[in-house]
Amino acid sequence: MDGLEVADSTVSAQTLEAPLRGSFNLRGFSRDAALVMGAAVVANVFSYAFHFVLSRKLGPDAYGTLVTLMTIAAMLGVLGASVGTVAMQETAKMWSAGHDASIAPFLRRTGALVLGLACILAVCLFVASIPLRSYLHITAQLLWLLLALFVVLGFFSGFVRGAAQGAHRFGIFATSLVGEGLAKLVVALGLVALGFGVAGTLGGVAAGCAIGIAVIVATMMFGGAQRAWTRGEHLHLGGAALKVLAVTSATSALFYVDMLFAKHHFTGTASGFFGAAGTVARTIPYGTGLVALILMPKAAAAIHSSKESVARLLALAAGIAVAVICGALLVICLFPNRLIGLTYGPLFAGAAGILRLYAANEALFALWAIAVSYLIAVARYEVFGYLLAGAVLEAVAMAAFGSTPVRLLSIAIVANALLVPIVWALALRTLRTAAQASGPPRAEKPA
Repeated sequence: MDGLEVADSTVSAQTLEAPLRGSFNLRGFSRDAALVMGAAVVANVFSYAFHFVLSRKLGPDAYGTLVTLMTIAAMLGVLGASVGTVAMQETAKMWSAGHDASIAPFLRRTGALVLGLACILAVCLFVASIPLRSYLHITAQLLWLLLALFVVLGFFSGFVRGAAQGAHRFGIFATSLVGEGLAKLVVALGLVALGFGVAGTLGGVAAGCAIGIAVIVATMMFGGAQRAWTRGEHLHLGGAALKVLAVTSATSALFYVDMLFAKHHFTGTASGFFGAAGTVARTIPYGTGLVALILMPKAAAAIHSSKESVARLLALAAGIAVAVICGALLVICLFPNRLIGLTYGPLFAGAAGILRLYAANEALFALWAIAVSYLIAVARYEVFGYLLAGAVLEAVAMAAFGSTPVRLLSIAIVANALLVPIVWALALRTLRTAAQASGPPRAEKPA
């Protein structure tokens, strides 16, 4: 008995002395960041090529319809992002504990439930589209059916990609991103060339999403022994997903709500100009979103290692994000007309007049959004109340006073400027109150 106790204490001591798997390592972080961010840049190049090429083929009016539908999908995408974040947190815990063999059974067990929820969401969206069709001036039933299909695929995509991030399968994650971006562009261009218009672009988006999912499913969901739900496990995961959903929904509303009011208040052509300016300006938060792709899984793992590792991660990610914001803002403010001309062409010249203002708004959004990504990764959700208040006040103001692009964007700028110090104060507070982890986390062992 004494011998066993000595052996256990020796193993425990060796575990504590060895570097924890989730500890911050600059070389490892740089390698993984280069892979993930590089792939995300390539995927975004395909995405922007999708917008720039197809906007010229569709024209401002039809393009305004496309952007509005994709905005709805993006706002609903927070549901998939929420379950994906919980999957990331759980697989990061397994990875940190060295229980990699538990990941595939976990994905199979939860994947069927996630897919069922996605289908329910699609049905709800199609029912909700009945009153929305007249409000948004989009009456074609086929477009709403294709949107519902894309929402199902996007929901499941968020789940499997989150799991890949947490499991540190960054090569698989990168392949999925690039494969989706390329397939979306190629299929959409083919369908539009055949005369399917906006429906063709939505079909391309759905096809690309399906290919991105297939990459991860084929490489991560097989192997390991299947295991039944443990008591209370589904309630724990569901509760965590609802908390993440609350935060991401409020964030998404603050990011996208201006486009919905633009489609309501403005003419079809004017909303197309507004959407074009928004697409270019959103390169700023999309750029900082590349940082979040690596910050979130690393922070979710490091929180089980030490608060020093988390602090170093947050400081490095914040520095990179600020550099990205400043660089992008400078380029957009110096060359608004040239950027619109190169990307959307002369038909969208009216977008250049509001591009600087839009860029200022997106820069402020990006400043606090990177801190929200960190808070979600380390499971601190108290920021929700502040984001919800901001979203409600912004929507009310836009509905009442957002009759012009300048008014819409001015309202958004005020809301985002107020959120920057609030969100960062919450993020920095976690570094003072976080408990120091004494060893790797406990995670389920493979059955």
